[in-house]
Amino acid sequence: MEPGAAVQCGDVLALAEGDYKFGAGGLTLLVDDVMHVQRLPDGLWVFVRGVRLDDVGNPRDPRQVLVRMAAIPAAIRHPSGCP
Repeated sequence: MEPGAAVQCGDVLALAEGDYKFGAGGLTLLVDDVMHVQRLPDGLWVFVRGVRLDDVGNPRDPRQVLVRMAAIPAAIRHPSGCP
């Protein structure tokens, strides 16, 4: 599966702590770059780079995370709030 098929640059992901690696707590991420898919013992993960957004949508700091592929469809948020 191609990484871009699940998540694309410009998508906003609202991730629960268990749906990404290398962080604690929930994470809202504006995706800048979708890199590669990695198979880990607990499934497929995609490596993405982006900017963490605060609770009101302001950009904060850059992040690089592995995101659980199975979590992406439910995690995608659109800036307009539309599903």
